[in-house]
Amino acid sequence: MPRIGFIGIGLMGLPLCQRLLAAGFTLTTWNRNAEKCVPLISAGAQTAASPADVARISDIVFLCVSDTSADR
Repeated sequence: MPRIGFIGIGLMGLPLCQRLLAAGFTLTTWNRNAEKCVPLISAGAQTAASPADVARISDIVFLCVSDTSADR
């Protein structure tokens, strides 16, 4: 199975990530507010230090951010 990266753990990102984990995917996450990743880490996801790190270790990367300013 491909390694999945997910950037943007918000109202849509969290449930999408939970489904990916439930389906057995390896998941690496990143969010501006790292605390939003905590439930996913508890469920088996890894977190990365930056969006670039997510991209580096993932085969597929999903983005679920509000706008272009979300990379800060």
